[in-house]
Amino acid sequence: MAEPTQLDLFEAVKESLHKDGRLDKFKAELRSAVMSILNKNASAEEPPKVPEETKFINELIREYLNWNGYMYTEQILAAECGQNMERLNRDVLTTKLGVMDDSRTAKIPLLYYIVTAFQNQDNEES
Repeated sequence: MAEPTQLDLFEAVKESLHKDGRLDKFKAELRSAVMSILNKNASAEEPPKVPEETKFINELIREYLNWNGYMYTEQILAAECGQNMERLNRDVLTTKLGVMDDSRTAKIPLLYYIVTAFQNQDNEES
């Protein structure tokens, strides 16, 4: 029986990491680190100011991503848009949207709440 080659060993390790989900985690962390480095080195000038509406929308997207378990995507979004990793409190988001959380809405991301509200509005108008 032939001894495994270095390539065989590499493929076996890669497959094992893929099966238990660590490979995707490593890839996402690497992308996040690269984005962070690129953002720091992009220019000596101060980055353009991001409008508050854009920051707010990004926070709604981050809440959605986090709730659905897309932690790596959320990390990349935060790094790419230049927002810090600390997310806005849900109370701040609901206040800015002008909605009140109840036991039903508090369990879902606010983007779901918004989409549902617009779908219901369309159904009532039909």
